[in-house]
Amino acid sequence: MFIVVEGTDASGKTSLISAVENEVNRRYPDRKITMSHKGRPLEETRRWVLNEYVTSCEETNFNSETIISDRWHWGEITYAPLKRAHTNLDGYGLLGKAGWRWTELFLLSRGVAEFWLYQPLEVIKSRLGSRGDDFVDVNELEYILEQYEIASILSASLTDKLSPGPNSLDKVDELAVKVVDAAEKKLNDTRYITRYNSYIGSPDPDVLLIGDRRNIVKRYGEETQLPFMPVDGNSGDFLLSALPDTFWKRVGIINANDFEFNLNDLWLDLNRPRIVVLGRLAEKAIMRTEINPKHYDVLPHPQYVRRFHHKDKELYGQAIEKSAYDNLEKDSPWILR
Repeated sequence: MFIVVEGTDASGKTSLISAVENEVNRRYPDRKITMSHKGRPLEETRRWVLNEYVTSCEETNFNSETIISDRWHWGEITYAPLKRAHTNLDGYGLLGKAGWRWTELFLLSRGVAEFWLYQPLEVIKSRLGSRGDDFVDVNELEYILEQYEIASILSASLTDKLSPGPNSLDKVDELAVKVVDAAEKKLNDTRYITRYNSYIGSPDPDVLLIGDRRNIVKRYGEETQLPFMPVDGNSGDFLLSALPDTFWKRVGIINANDFEFNLNDLWLDLNRPRIVVLGRLAEKAIMRTEINPKHYDVLPHPQYVRRFHHKDKELYGQAIEKSAYDNLEKDSPWILR
């Protein structure tokens, strides 16, 4: 399992995480547990935070190992605007919109259970005022709490918002049972797709986006097998930021030509979603499968659109969304003939 507890300072995360660790030990006495705490990134680059939140753990088998983390990537929305504004160009901190979405889709594909431990402003103000803090000032808590609300809305992987009573420490073990129950279910929901290590997205997406292969160059690409890593303004950055806000959480993404796997099996395990094929090379891959062409459209690869039709980025994202629901006009210029 992979359990993340997000929350403001003084929300009670330490107590809950300790109880969750005890509950996991009780259920799985022989399982390795890795405890983690995410704070300020040691390097202020997109590449660093993508390694922190994704590529450093993409090989982990969460069916045999458990990670319990005090925070994960939400700090790029909740704390970055206040504590390092120079890294917060679009509201998503060092991750940027594309990096946030890529991280979220990865967490969905691995069955990560993410919880927001919420306490009202007056409660966390009182607690922080009593104990003091070297990093956060009491007067900053209102803004930070508002940012947590924004992060919860923008998250695709949020499992539950936990709102225990402010004086309910005696019930923390009961809450931990609820957390571990939900984490087990979240992991179980991904049981059919864990063998597709290069897939990111929901285990039951509305649409499967199929690219061809990673553009492996010296600066990036070798450290991950995941598709469309969004760095340096590349095609992954373009694609993930082009997808409409109301749509991106419902996609799955795979590169068809990177690794040996049965594309038809993946499609069936994902419950036969509509397919959007990105580019001619990916089209060649899907033509070798048993998938009927009526289930997909072929649209330009984002690299082509980024280079030659950059101003049409929003229209490109909208075309992908329409195609996902078979609503793209069949004479649309976006469809490759």
